Amino acid sequence: MAKEFAEQLSLIRQLARAGGKTLLDNIGQVGKVSRKQATELVTDLDARVEEQLLLGLGQNFPNDNILAEETGAQAGSSGRTWYIDPLDGTTNYAHGLPTFAISIACGTAEQLELACVYAPYLDEMYLASAGGGAVLERPDHQESRSLHCSSVGSIEDALLATGFPYVRDGKVDLITGLVADFLKANCHGVRRAGSAAVDLAHVAAGKLDGYWELNLRPWDTAAGTLIAREAGALVTGFAGESLPMHHESVLAASPLLHQAMLPVIQAGLKRWKS
Repeated sequence: MAKEFAEQLSLIRQLARAGGKTLLDNIGQVGKVSRKQATELVTDLDARVEEQLLLGLGQNFPNDNILAEETGAQAGSSGRTWYIDPLDGTTNYAHGLPTFAISIACGTAEQLELACVYAPYLDEMYLASAGGGAVLERPDHQESRSLHCSSVGSIEDALLATGFPYVRDGKVDLITGLVADFLKANCHGVRRAGSAAVDLAHVAAGKLDGYWELNLRPWDTAAGTLIAREAGALVTGFAGESLPMHHESVLAASPLLHQAMLPVIQAGLKRWKS
């Protein structure tokens, strides 16, 4: 890992830890919960943690662009952009479920450079830098290990995950149809944790073998994408295309399992469109 990336990743780690403490200190006493649209919730803590993160990034990277879930875009001059989700899994958090995370990533138009996904309740901090690999730290347990995605190559041996869109339009039929397709292909199961960032990180850690989802945003996927790729996973869109970052459609798995999952997804898409 380049020294510059290492220093910046250390700073991101500190910011995420501080934000995670705020989330843990307030779980169970969320305060105001409102709807952004349809079934998408937002809490006071989303804004509070985002403010913490933006303050730290602004002090240390004043020339960088920022794209944050709650406050939107802030223009800079450096050519780099920070993607910030202060609370990925807001619905879980509002209900007291433990799967939620802070997601922080940075990159240029050509590549993602730095990533952190911190799930404080789970004591899981996933970190990655371009070309530097990915690690899982468990700060409260004083543990750390390098990450490698699963080597599973067949759907029959795979534990998979997906997510459901907030807007309950016709794409719900596509997603539930794909769940049925993979279950009928005799996968070990299909999980729905409620945090895209955590799902991608769990693919990196080999806790999940594969993951797919539609209708995400850049701040949902940026950090998890780099972490998964640095752990050896293939992350593409549903057409199998490889871009620096995906969010309209995401498929992440080991290269062999990706090759097995992609035709199932494409067949489901074709059926849904017909």
